[in-house]
Amino acid sequence: MESNMEYIVAQVTQKEVGRRFQVGPEIIDYILDRQKSHDLEHDQSMLDRMVDSLATTWVNASNFKVALLGMDIVSALVTRLQERFRTQIGTVLPSLIDRLGDSKDQVRDQAQSLLLKTMEQAASPQYVWDRMLAGFRHKNSRTREAVCFCLISTLNVLNVIFSRFDEVQRSGNMILSSVCRLLRMA
Repeated sequence: MESNMEYIVAQVTQKEVGRRFQVGPEIIDYILDRQKSHDLEHDQSMLDRMVDSLATTWVNASNFKVALLGMDIVSALVTRLQERFRTQIGTVLPSLIDRLGDSKDQVRDQAQSLLLKTMEQAASPQYVWDRMLAGFRHKNSRTREAVCFCLISTLNVLNVIFSRFDEVQRSGNMILSSVCRLLRMA
């Protein structure tokens, strides 16, 4: 049976963990194959449903392997959609920030890698960081620490976080005040 968007969304909304492991690679193949997934860019409501389900039930899953697979699928979407994924960042970002504080190193590392990939391929680092500032005030101390590491990685890997001087003043001050607030908490 040839996959289409409705079928893939039905697979993404699967609740059974075993079934998710079975369909995960199929979903990734579908997303990355432009001939199979020609409708991916055209059906915004189905894409919204798929990304929402990935963020809430895959990336946020209590099973860390499901979370990793969910991040792999989101990564495939970033690769495929590039700048068009920008509209989905707000849906995925809260789950990725939560995963930065996960108890498993592998999950934390993959969440940070996916955030950096999003900054490289889907939206500017500035755009993503404007939406990540709440991570500095996250209830989980490990998450707050990981957000700081993510900031360091952004600066080291991407070299530039701000594109214009006025952005440096505005966002740089917000980031700096968030870091200072963390230092006062320590």
